[in-house]
Amino acid sequence: MEKDEQLVKRIIAGEKDQFRELITRFQTRVFAVAYKVSKNTKDAEDITQEVFLQLYRSLSQFKGDSSLSTWIYKIAMSKALDYRRKQIRQVTHEEEGNLYDIPFGSTPEDLLLDKEDKELARAYMEKLPDTYKEVVHLYYFQQQSYREIASTLNVAVKTVESRLYRAKLIMKKQGKGEEL
Repeated sequence: MEKDEQLVKRIIAGEKDQFRELITRFQTRVFAVAYKVSKNTKDAEDITQEVFLQLYRSLSQFKGDSSLSTWIYKIAMSKALDYRRKQIRQVTHEEEGNLYDIPFGSTPEDLLLDKEDKELARAYMEKLPDTYKEVVHLYYFQQQSYREIASTLNVAVKTVESRLYRAKLIMKKQGKGEEL
């Protein structure tokens, strides 16, 4: 079997039919990454397809600084995380549109303050690094438990606790106007 770098050179040189060989070599690994993040076969298949489309478009940019498999893994992880962020944004958008969640007995002032608090929290959250942003969103806006978040992100419960703690510290500094 020829080396990955040789295969890439042949594809870039115009042997486009060799791209099938590249797909055959890496399809299982790319799907595994996509499935690990999405936890859904259909979504993982869609992500895998997106990864190979991206590879086809950008294969000429592969410089060989890392192994081909590492480069493909980075693209796969990036596409999978982008997909997850879109899912989170979609769920958040759907929640914001639900008018039936108004608590009984709330005054217009209470609702306005609650909305302002959520907008401020969301603004602070958007400035967080992605690893903290995901945990904050799942905990405060999706009301998931530490265990559910750990399962969703495929990390340890202690990692969730640590990320939430650090995120709170960062957001507290933002609220005081301190530099991060």
